[in-house]
Order: sequence, then C-alpha cells, then structure tokens
Amino acid sequence: MTNTEITIHTDGCCLGNPGKGGFAAVVRRYENGVEIKKRVLSDNEPDTTNNRMELMAAITGLRQIKRKEPAKITVFSDSQYVVLGMTERLSKWQTKGWRTASGQPVKNREHWEELLAVSAGLDVQWEWVRGHNGDPRNEEADFFANQAASKQAR
Repeated sequence: MTNTEITIHTDGCCLGNPGKGGFAAVVRRYENGVEIKKRVLSDNEPDTTNNRMELMAAITGLRQIKRKEPAKITVFSDSQYVVLGMTERLSKWQTKGWRTASGQPVKNREHWEELLAVSAGLDVQWEWVRGHNGDPRNEEADFFANQAASKQAR
C-alpha cells in the first residue's frame, strides 16, 4: 500500500483591489515521500478582489483531487483570510447564518460555499506561510498568480 500525500501551494493577487486578478495553485503528489506529479493551475478575472483570488486558488487546487483513494492533503496559503476562514471562522459563520461576529454578511459567501464543497470528505490541513519571505513554493505560486493577472491586464 502506498502512502499518498498531496500538497497545494496557492496564491492570489490583484492589480488594484478591486482590479484585474490572477490566482495559481501548484499541486504536487507524493507517493511514499517521492514527488511523482506536479501540476500548475492558474487563471484570471477582469474585475475582482485579492481575497476572491486567494479563495479561487484553493478551490482550483482542491478540484484536482481524485476521491478514489485516501490522501493526506495540505493546502499552503499566504492568506490568513483563507486559512483562518477554513480553520476557525467558517463554522461560526454558518452557525450565525453566514454572518460575521459583527453581524455583517460574510463577504465572498459563494466562494466559501464552493471551497466547503470541494474539500468535503477530504483530509485537508490548512497551513499559513508568510508571503514574500523566501519560501520557494510560495514564491512559485506567487509567480504564476501574477503572470495570470498580467495576462488579464493586457
């Protein structure tokens, strides 16, 4: 039996906020500790926000997971909005009818609901990494997200 692990390094960016945005997810699959597959996914949107792009990066990465076999999945993001949302805030928002602690509607609810749907039934760990701090995998995701946003800007 193989030991399958999947890492997803994500990033979203926006040229202006709101503005032209891009996101990327770099998905790596490991079998018994050896990287066997890498896939880079990126796209852009013409009028968006940085937070929406961060969410889309995670959604896009998790969509790639085949549910046939169990795997440990770790999503790395430099967005505390995404990581804290998935690890601490989401259940509170749902309990309060998709309202924040201050009673305001949760922004980007449709993206949060989609992220919940694509992560359902998966063993997902959420890890925050400091952005623009020399982490090579975070820098790689940042590069592809910015490249995607730049295509939209042309």
